[in-house]
Order: sequence, then C-alpha cells, then structure tokens
Amino acid sequence: MFRVLCLFAAFKAGILLDSGMLFPQESSSREVKELNGLWAFRADRSPTRNQGFQRAWYKSRLAETGPVIDIPVPSSYNDVTQDPNLRDFIGWVWYEREVVVPARWISDGKTRVVLRVESAHYYSIVWVNGVKVAEHEGGHLPFEADIDGLLREDPTTTTCRITIAVNNTLNLHTLPPGSIQYMKDRTMYPEGFFVQNTNFDFFNYAGIHRSVLLYTTPKAYVDDITVVTDFFDSTGLVRYNVSIQGATLVTLKVTLIDKDGHCVVSSNDTSGVLKVVDVKLWWPYLMHENPGYLYSLEVHLNAADGTSTYEDVYSLPVGIRTVKVTKNQFLINNKPFYFHGVNKHEDSDIRGKGFDWPLVVKDFNLMKWLGANSFRTSHYPYAEEILQMCDRHGIVVIDESPGVGIKDMQVFLLVGVVEGRRFRKQSLTLALFIITAASKNLYYLMAFTDIKKIFDSFSIVSISC
Repeated sequence: MFRVLCLFAAFKAGILLDSGMLFPQESSSREVKELNGLWAFRADRSPTRNQGFQRAWYKSRLAETGPVIDIPVPSSYNDVTQDPNLRDFIGWVWYEREVVVPARWISDGKTRVVLRVESAHYYSIVWVNGVKVAEHEGGHLPFEADIDGLLREDPTTTTCRITIAVNNTLNLHTLPPGSIQYMKDRTMYPEGFFVQNTNFDFFNYAGIHRSVLLYTTPKAYVDDITVVTDFFDSTGLVRYNVSIQGATLVTLKVTLIDKDGHCVVSSNDTSGVLKVVDVKLWWPYLMHENPGYLYSLEVHLNAADGTSTYEDVYSLPVGIRTVKVTKNQFLINNKPFYFHGVNKHEDSDIRGKGFDWPLVVKDFNLMKWLGANSFRTSHYPYAEEILQMCDRHGIVVIDESPGVGIKDMQVFLLVGVVEGRRFRKQSLTLALFIITAASKNLYYLMAFTDIKKIFDSFSIVSISC
C-alpha cells in the first residue's frame, strides 16, 4: 500500500497500524464505540512545555497530576474557555478519558480491538493504561493502533484509561509550516516568551478535531479495498482488489448491490473486474436528474487460521464514473464539467475545527442553495464523513494537502501527500488533488511527476502557486 508515515513504531502492547485502515463501520462482524464527549484536559504551561513527559503524566490519572478542566471532543480547545492564554497556547496539551470496554471484546480471543483518532492537530502521542500505543505527526488525517493485546493483559478489568498528548507547534518541517520566535527584549517580554509565526492566513486551531473511537474486527478481516471504475457504452466496469489480513485460507464473495438492494453482479475472487449491464453512472449535482448514484460493494469473508474460523463483512459505497482532462476541458463521464463552487474551511464559532454534523449539513444545504456543484478543501484534507456526504449528494471536491505556504525545499511533502492519498482513494467525488498551495518552490514542481503517478488512477493532480 502507498502509506508513508513520519514515524513507524511497534510499542509494548499496542501496534501502530500501517495497513488498510478502512473507514470504521458497523456490520454483522464489526462494532464501533464512539468516545466523543467530555475529556479531562490539562495544558502543560511549564516554560519548556515538557513537564508532562518529565513527570510522566500518562502513568496515572490526569487529575492526580494537577488541575484539569472539561474539554469537548471533537473540538478545538482554543475558544471553549474564557482563558486568553489557552486560546493562544502553543505546546503540549493532555487529554484523558476512562472507557469501559465490552467484556465480549476481550474474553473470546477472536476479536481485534482498534483505537482510532480521526484527527488531532498537530503531533500526537497516545497511551492506553500508561503504555504507549501510537505516535503520529500531522493533523487532518486519521491514525490508529491495535490494542486488544494490551486489554487482555488484565482480564479482570474492562476499564481502560486513554491518554492523548497533542502538540500544535509548527516549524519549517511541519505541514503546514511555521516558526517559533523567541522574544529577547526583557523590557517587554518575560524570559522564555515566544510566539508562533505561520505562513498561512487562517487561525492555528488545535486539539482533537475529529472523533476518537474504538472499533472491532475479527482477527482475520478485510483490511483494504481498492476500486477503480470505468465504462463503455452502457456497461460499467468496477476493477477491485481486496486485501485480507490474519489468515491464509480464505473464501471470499464480492457482491455489487444497487440502490434498491438488488444484486447486480458478484465474484469469488480477491481481485477482478465486475461488469455492470445498463450501468447507472455517478453524476455531479445539477449535471443529471439523478446525481450521486451509489452502488454498494459488499465483501463477505470466511477465513480459517489453524483451528479458528472467522467471518467478516464490509460494505463500500461505489460510484461508477470517469475523470479526464483535455487541452481545454475537464470531463466527467466524458461530458464537459464546469466548476461552480466555493473555497471552504473546517472552521466555526466556539468549536474551531472540531467536526460538527449540524454545521456540515447546513453547509451542504447552503451550497445547493447557491447552485454549487463543487468546493475546494482549502487548505488541508477534510473529514472522511464530509467526502462521504459529497459522494451521496454529487458534490465534486478539489482536495488539498496541508502543504500551504511552504517556503523551505527541505520539507518532506511526500509524507503528507502519500498518506492523504491512502485515505482519499475511495472518494469518487475527488476530481482534483492539490499537493501544495501558495508555494513558489521549484522543488515541488520537480516532485510533481512522481506524486502524479501515485494519484493518477483516482484523480487529477495539480500544484497551486
């Protein structure tokens, strides 16, 4: 898989995952437990911002280390209090929540339990019961860790304590970049005073911005699904590849189901091409009387590993469409498409960049009211739930990496770009992917060809200078 992380690590009992990371969903074989709500919160206000690590705050309840406050997740922490120092805080902040895990997840020995953070800005470290399980650099994209081994270390308890430390400091090697400026004039500033400088024109909101959740799969499970679509005349083509983890002896059934719940075509192969007769294409909003038509690709796995047997079911929405560019036209399904839309931000009062369903629904209603058929995710990848809404409503997306305002050619842009491709590849609304914006560095023009190869089968790649 095309996955690049700044940090690869296997920790004592939790494993930072570098696999398919399909969007969590409930099925007959999978469960999802959201951990959204109020978390205990403490900002490390020490001069070096490292007191939390020096005193190992993750080894005990956060309230035992000093005063804590309630902070909602998902939400930026900047605007939910009346503390101006927290609004502009730069450095490490600490979150904690105790969670009750269903006993059946631990007792049967056949269930895989995964802790997933959908987005935390910017640098995150995660502990479960004081044990480090994950570390991730970059906001706006999810990361996760397999923690069932850790949970089974103490079968007498079903409670686990999740601690997440988040640092929003930006430097020349972060995406987006920034710099720390220490003020040396002691007549105006106290010793150690610093400010965060940025190269972008929006507020540097920080915190856990999207959902934190636990989800389960069987020990043998559907790890990844890749789909590329095409059509000729009235026949649709769905090229698929299913990746399996945890077993060598597998039986698979892949079924494409239409909107009415009817089986259109099926296969027993892990990869192949499904031919759809009288195909219903996915069309953008206002370009067809039935925009956003989605099939469902249902993958049913039966697997064996030694004496154990497993069953897993995962369903992936699929729209059949093509995206092409000529010298003077942008084509969707071989028809000229003109972008009527807006530049958006994940940004709102009080919650900052925190994911909020009412706001998402309102935005979609506003776009349709405007007659918009598209938007640009300026200047970072948006939540997967938003892309799924676009799939359903026929809204075309110009997706953007967080590489805005880059001035130093040493920044390793490919990390964020390739990681983003992995989570965006299934979104059929993505017509264009911008790898960097407001950047005048020729380094990215040189890297453009290599990056384009990674995305070509899914969307068009561009550089915005």
